Amino acid sequence: MDTAKIAISDILEHLMSAEFKKFVWHLWNGVAADIEPIPRAALENADRQDVADRMVQKYTTNAGAVAVQVLCNINQNDLAKRLEVKLQKAGSS
Repeated sequence: MDTAKIAISDILEHLMSAEFKKFVWHLWNGVAADIEPIPRAALENADRQDVADRMVQKYTTNAGAVAVQVLCNINQNDLAKRLEVKLQKAGSS
């Protein structure tokens, strides 16, 4: 299974419901100017694992970096750093 998908899913489990809702909101409203949003219908009623799946489908190898950016956007900098570390470890092994 895709290590980025697992790492993203694991990190999303640490978000409270309101924080997860903000995370998803950023995905469909645009994370940054150069990152295409995921259509709202694709994320409607999605749980954490579904969101991780859709992020990897949409952003392929950049899914981890997009997740880190969204976490920073919602002031979850500690989780963003933890995800970066997980992704770096996965990339080096």
